[in-house]
Amino acid sequence: MATIKAPNREYNGRIGDVVFRDGVAETDDQAVIQYCRGAGYEVDGTTDSPVEGTPEPADPRDVTEEQLGTRLRDAAVDPRETDFLPPVNAGQANPHGPDVVAPGIHAVAGPGPIVPGPVGRLERTEDGGQVVITDTEEQQRRETTAAEQVFLERRDVPEVTAELGAEVGQPAGDRTPEPPAGNASQETWADWVIATRPDLDEAEVRAMKRDDLRATYGPTAE
Repeated sequence: MATIKAPNREYNGRIGDVVFRDGVAETDDQAVIQYCRGAGYEVDGTTDSPVEGTPEPADPRDVTEEQLGTRLRDAAVDPRETDFLPPVNAGQANPHGPDVVAPGIHAVAGPGPIVPGPVGRLERTEDGGQVVITDTEEQQRRETTAAEQVFLERRDVPEVTAELGAEVGQPAGDRTPEPPAGNASQETWADWVIATRPDLDEAEVRAMKRDDLRATYGPTAE
């Protein structure tokens, strides 16, 4: 049975199931004994870890800054030559203004057009066939061209995608884009309707609600 004395000799309370009276308790509970040793209590006449005062808070003037990883950088504000698909007019115009637009990743639904064709360039083979060659520069050119013409020059999406598709032998009408998911955004549905129904007025389509677009032009509409 170990005798434990609290730093406060007038302490009356308990630690676990061990009751202290006038700062003294007796127990054979090893968990309580180990806790008290670490907390600066006297156990059987010895104190392994005397109670220390509250440490001084760190002085912020003495704290040094250490960078971990790569510092975040906004490509629209501070563009670099190595940026992939950088925003158009990055570093030249107001990054929050209408003249700075990001092309986006190939085939990702969003406010911009989905550029038809492969990611890369087409080359003829000796037997007359075609093969797709991965070409990030060509991909950037096509995606950037689409963003410039739609967002900056305000051209119609179907017209732009038709021209870009013709460049790679995929003219308009060769492939009908799959309809968006039922819970896709209104913007995504409007883009799909405009791409598949170039005869419609784009402004009127974009003014329609998502559910109306889906009901009127979706695959279940009659």
